Amino acid sequence: MDPSSSGRGAATIYRDNKGTKINKAAKRAEERRKIEEEEKLLKWGKEEEIRREEELLNKPLAIYKDDKDLNEELKAKERWNDPAEMFLTKKKNKKRINERPRYQGPPAPPNRFNIQPGFRWDGIDRSNGFERQYFEKQNARATLANEAYKWSVEDM
Repeated sequence: MDPSSSGRGAATIYRDNKGTKINKAAKRAEERRKIEEEEKLLKWGKEEEIRREEELLNKPLAIYKDDKDLNEELKAKERWNDPAEMFLTKKKNKKRINERPRYQGPPAPPNRFNIQPGFRWDGIDRSNGFERQYFEKQNARATLANEAYKWSVEDM
């Protein structure tokens, strides 16, 4: 039998677990491309950091009331019970366009994982009561532990 028909001396064909052929040259090129992308991102991050540092160096050391950057930062800050908030919410709503809708109805019963209900939930609790029992047991255990502690330090 001649070597060409038996495959003796032929190049090894590597396959992955799905049975498809693995091209080593293409794999190396892909790895090289990924490394170059990572280096580009690192370089971009360093350039961004350098730009921020230069910006800070160019700023004056003393900050006055009419400083533009300080004013923008203070305007962007959210304050509790701000009477002018309703006039400024237009800007915030534009940012929230890409967010998913949230449930707006009455508060949902608590659950172990603090998962909020979906925005289509109708407010009816259709569970088998496990979560409610779970929280009741936790509360009873904490109450019992608190009472035991109070009893143990009662006559000190």
